[in-house]
Amino acid sequence: MKKVYAIAHTHWDFEWYFTRQEARVQFAYHMDEVLDALENNDLNYYLLDGQMSIVDDYLSSFPEKKATIKKFVTEKRLFIGPWYTQIDEMVTSGESIVHNLAIGSQIANDLGGVMKVAYLPDSFGQGQDMPKIYNGFDIYSAVFWRGMPKEKNARYFYWNSNDGSKVLTANIKNGYYAGVQLVENDDFKDLLDRVSTDTESDELVLPIGGDQRSVDYNLKDRINLANEKLSDEYIIRESNYPQYFENLRKVKNLPDYDGEFIDPSASKIHRGIYSSRADLKQIYDRLERRMTYQVEPLMALAKSYGIEPKQGLVDDIWKTIFRGQAHDSSGGCNSDKTNDDILHRAKVADQLSYSIIDYLVRKLSISENSPYDIYLWNPLPIEMDKVQTIQISTKSKNFNILDASGQPVDYDLLNQEVQNSAPLRRNVEERKQELYYISTISIKAAINATSWTGLNIEETDNAKQTSVTATSDSVENNFYQIAFNDGQLDLTNKQNHQTYTNFLSFEDGADAGDTYDYSPSFHDWIINLDFSDADVKVISGKYTNKISLKGTWKLPHDLDSRKEKMLDSTLEYKLTLTLEKDSETIKYQLDTDNQTLDHRLRLILNTDVNAKESFADTPFGFISRPVVDPHLNDWQDIGYHEEPTSMRPMIHFANIHSNGSSWSFIGLGSKDFQVVGKDFNKLAITMFRGVGYLGRPDLLRRPSDASGLESKYVETPHSQLQGKYTFKGGIVVGNEFNVADLQKQHLLLTSTPLFYQEQSLNRFTNPLRYFMVNKAVDFKDETEQLINLNTDKLVLSSLALTKDSSGYALRVYNPTNETVEHAGIVKLAKKAAVDSLNLNSEVLSTLETSTTEFELNDFKPGEIRTYGIYFIK
Repeated sequence: MKKVYAIAHTHWDFEWYFTRQEARVQFAYHMDEVLDALENNDLNYYLLDGQMSIVDDYLSSFPEKKATIKKFVTEKRLFIGPWYTQIDEMVTSGESIVHNLAIGSQIANDLGGVMKVAYLPDSFGQGQDMPKIYNGFDIYSAVFWRGMPKEKNARYFYWNSNDGSKVLTANIKNGYYAGVQLVENDDFKDLLDRVSTDTESDELVLPIGGDQRSVDYNLKDRINLANEKLSDEYIIRESNYPQYFENLRKVKNLPDYDGEFIDPSASKIHRGIYSSRADLKQIYDRLERRMTYQVEPLMALAKSYGIEPKQGLVDDIWKTIFRGQAHDSSGGCNSDKTNDDILHRAKVADQLSYSIIDYLVRKLSISENSPYDIYLWNPLPIEMDKVQTIQISTKSKNFNILDASGQPVDYDLLNQEVQNSAPLRRNVEERKQELYYISTISIKAAINATSWTGLNIEETDNAKQTSVTATSDSVENNFYQIAFNDGQLDLTNKQNHQTYTNFLSFEDGADAGDTYDYSPSFHDWIINLDFSDADVKVISGKYTNKISLKGTWKLPHDLDSRKEKMLDSTLEYKLTLTLEKDSETIKYQLDTDNQTLDHRLRLILNTDVNAKESFADTPFGFISRPVVDPHLNDWQDIGYHEEPTSMRPMIHFANIHSNGSSWSFIGLGSKDFQVVGKDFNKLAITMFRGVGYLGRPDLLRRPSDASGLESKYVETPHSQLQGKYTFKGGIVVGNEFNVADLQKQHLLLTSTPLFYQEQSLNRFTNPLRYFMVNKAVDFKDETEQLINLNTDKLVLSSLALTKDSSGYALRVYNPTNETVEHAGIVKLAKKAAVDSLNLNSEVLSTLETSTTEFELNDFKPGEIRTYGIYFIK
């Protein structure tokens, strides 16, 4: 007899075509039903969708309900967590995923206990690193719906990561709503026959719930009726996921799978969401990076100087990030009013995050006893040796920059503006002239790990600045030369002495899809865009060299114009490529003013690689994917729900390479790429795509019902992304593919200067400068590098305070599929105890009781390690 475990739940989209506010009202009344049903034993168990954000919102309005919720959670009747929100797994960073689980689990544990099941019933694809992330939280069971390929069609299996982690997994192939038929239809055998396919297990799971579905008070009666009508083949029991997995784990010979699951087999997978609402992708990516590489390590460093951390502010920002990374929110496949709310929340969190940085950098700098005018801070546990571009204010137009020994150092003066600090007057002629200068300069500075460096300003008539000149239409550094010739950009790689003509271009094509999926139009016209009309501006200095191309591309205004091949619209652009001294990354910035509808703009890297596979990073590793999906030609015959076009997700970088040549794009918000061209030698990165509907039916790539709402057109004009937008990133062209080095280049690219100038000329360098700030009372003047990570084989993931703020959590990982021997060493400023922690910052073992350095022993393929460092007082 087959045992069917019926699990009552609701799937609660955090927001969608409705806003978070609309859902909160519904949930306030839904929770009354849930608690009532449990209290009166109408239900034995209930699952609150595996995410704590909805509970967090609920308790902020109804704190008096906390005791009741905690009662049922403690009794293991109400199941909550482990997530804060149900993320999109494909474009979310590893640190953001870890923080999501950590905060979600903490809130759940405070309410009586977290459900140790990785529950993501609706995410659009499953990432390959998820098993090792789950194991890092002592989670060994997982549930999901979408993504399983035809070749891996088992319903129950073990899912493995490359480090040896594994989770027992239930693929709810019929959807999280499958069991609704048990409540609404009497054909019980048909239902159970459908949910028992593709497995030899007699332990079956039947989820009973749906989108924002209310409580089924009659579930017990329906189960009893079904059991009466069914033969001896099935028996249904009301249950929960922990109980179900306890029994499934006894089943022998379940298959083992690994890798990512992003096929549209059981359901649509929506690969187009990687590029939908590029503006949302950008700001949430920026928030991730700022929190991981600046806010958290800076707050940790400040604590070592005696400045108490404000973890509540940090958690508030992370929660905002998580809300924006819920699978629909991240995808941008929502109504305009919902996406507007998502964008507004991000802007508020953005302000809060840089305000924390501004305050801490100022507090640290003014508390130092050293007599410097400029302080440059590096809160990361690695040396930051790069060109820093900063703005300084001086009374004089001319000045020198002096190092710690008082010697002048070179700098590039990139821009200078004169300002007047005198009080404003209605009659401008009556205003006094209290002039000062704001100068943008670039300077090469090596800042030790978790430390700072100081510079002084000497105002003079004879400044030792580097003259910024433009002698030709080319720029170069010690890695590259970029030249503008005959309307195209040519790149010379000085490492292999190869020149690549027209190495960078753009293409524009129609997008007749929707917020879920890109789709070409039935009358598409791909336009290759060049720079033949561009105005060229070149800046050449000692440290910073820029070439800017400014022009206008002619495009069809909409799908009708594209069909008729009419160029009746324009796209103004400014492309800036920057080469900095000693940097192997070409900084990239594209400024656009989009007035065109229903189209997709892509950057094209024209490489010398004939690729068979593409490569991109994952939360804690990298993945190779075929440039042509294996089922591109037979997807309709095998029942796939959309064409598996080889549009691929990335988090930080996309790459193609061959022996002796490697081309990478590093994104600062871009998430979608594809390898195209007759010989698959073109790496295409989507800048943005504009569409005007939540869902459309019968697309070329998706010939079926509209996604989202099947029977209603929902217009989303804001998703056309009309107006001015900026896209940033980096390009690395080298001889070999090195994942750790690419992640280092990403870190250098995203690490904007943390600097403070002690001056009284300009009180408006940032809004906080207006407020008075006292020096730290118990300031500990740390001159040594607190934590110094020495490795070129591993990737620095994060440095932050431990949960209780008593120590420092340093996380590193091996991004490759090979064992890394003698991975590196960590040096400490003073004696410390060192523990091995899991991803939830819980102690696994003690590594050292008192040491000033420790070795990073051999790392397994894909291994993640978190070290707890506790300095001895």
